[in-house]
Amino acid sequence: MVDADRTLVFVEVRSRADERFGPAEATVTPAKRARVARAARHFLAVHKIEDRPLRFDVVTLILGRHGPPQIRHYENAFVP
Repeated sequence: MVDADRTLVFVEVRSRADERFGPAEATVTPAKRARVARAARHFLAVHKIEDRPLRFDVVTLILGRHGPPQIRHYENAFVP
């Protein structure tokens, strides 16, 4: 995704039926962050993108078995 200021944004999306076992954002482990960063490096290399600001966000979707769905967006959720 590209933000309004032309920052390239790589987004990890996590969905859960509910959060009884913990918050959805907690499932973005160090190993998952490393895989997202590796995918981002590959994307940048393939598309020959250099000198652009980058950001890694996390979006969680809680489907809301016991209430309305919730969407949370964490900008700059992690730095690889």
